[in-house]
Amino acid sequence: MVKKEKIHVCHLVYSFDIGGLERVIANCIGALDKNAYRHSIIALTEVGEFISEIDGVVEHYSLNKKSGHDFFIHLKLYKILKKIRPDVLHSYNLSTIEYQWLTSFLDIQLRIHAEHGRDSYDMNGTVKKYQLLRRVMSPFIDHFVTVSQDLHHWLRDDVLIPEKKLLLITNGIDTDYYRPDNIKPERKGIYEGKFIFGHVSRLHPIKNQEFLIESFNKACFLSPSFRESCLLIIVGDGPDKDKLKKLVDNNEHLKDKIIFTGSKSNVREYYSIFDVFVMSSLAEGVPMTLLESMSMGVPHLVTSVGGITEVVEEGITGISLCDKDKDTYHEKMIELFENKNNLSTLSQNSRLRVTSSYSQNKMVGSYNKIYKTVCI
Repeated sequence: MVKKEKIHVCHLVYSFDIGGLERVIANCIGALDKNAYRHSIIALTEVGEFISEIDGVVEHYSLNKKSGHDFFIHLKLYKILKKIRPDVLHSYNLSTIEYQWLTSFLDIQLRIHAEHGRDSYDMNGTVKKYQLLRRVMSPFIDHFVTVSQDLHHWLRDDVLIPEKKLLLITNGIDTDYYRPDNIKPERKGIYEGKFIFGHVSRLHPIKNQEFLIESFNKACFLSPSFRESCLLIIVGDGPDKDKLKKLVDNNEHLKDKIIFTGSKSNVREYYSIFDVFVMSSLAEGVPMTLLESMSMGVPHLVTSVGGITEVVEEGITGISLCDKDKDTYHEKMIELFENKNNLSTLSQNSRLRVTSSYSQNKMVGSYNKIYKTVCI
C-alpha cells in the first residue's frame, strides 16, 4: 500500500545553530523532493537563527532543556511527537539517543539514529556507560547511520550494535555551489599580498584551535618570511572564542596576524581566498568544512583523526599528520608556504577527490532510500 501523503521526517537534535551537523540536515531538507517530504526539527535546547538558511518551510520546536538531567524534557518531547505525528524520527549523536524509547509509545514507523562524530567527553568512544546507553537504546532503533568507516567499525566492534542495523552514509556537499572560480577574487586591505591559512569551524575544545594558534606562532618565530607574509583567518564562533582571542591579544606578534571573523553562514567567499585550509581537531566524523574547502580547490593541512583519514590523500590532496607527528605541524605550515608551486596540483586533486566521492546528490539519495521505506 503506497502512502499518499507526504512523508513527515522529524529531526531531533541537541541544538540547531551553525555547524556541520546542522548543515547536513539543512542540505538534505533542501534537496529532498518537497512533493514527497515534509520536515520538522526539534531541539532539546534551542533552535537558532540558522533555521532561516533552510530552503523551505520547516516546523521547529525549542524545548529549552536545563543543563544536566532534566526529566521533564521526556514529557515535553512526548507531547510534541504525539501532536505532530511524524512517520520518521531521526535523532543525531549521543545527546538525543536516550529519547528513542519514546517511539515505543507512539505510532512512528521508522526510527533512525545517526552518529556524526564524537564529543570532547568521549573522544575515543571508550566510555563504557555511553556504549551501554547505545546498546540499551538499540532495540528501539531500526537503523544506526554513521558518516565514516571509523564510526561504523566502532559501533560494530566496540559498542556491539548488530551489523544488520548499521548504515554508512558519508557526508556530501553541493560541488556545483562549492567550486573554484576561474578568476580568483582580488585580495584587498589586510589580505592584499598575503599567503592565507584558513580555518572554518565551531570554536570548541575538541576542534583544538589553541594548538592551531600555537603552531602558527611557532612558524612565525622560526621563519621571518613566513611572519611577514602569512595570515591565519579563523571563521566561526563557540565556547572557546574568548579564550582564543585572549591568547592572540596577549601576544604582540600575533595581533595583526590572526583574524577572527566570527560566525558566518556563507563561507564560500572565505574559501576563495584561502591558500591552505588548516584543521587540528582531536576527533572528527567527516567535517563539512573540510569537504567544502576541498571542493573549492583548497589544499589542506589537517590532523589524521576519525573520518578525516578516509577523505584526504596524504601528499596528493594535502598534508595530514598523525598524533605522533603533530609536533611538526608548524614546520608543515612553513613547508606549504615556501613550496607554493606545489599548491596548484594539490588544489586540483582536492577538488577531484570530493567531486568523485563526497557529492551531496549521493548523500541525499541514500537518505531518500531509507526514508521512503515507510511507504511500503
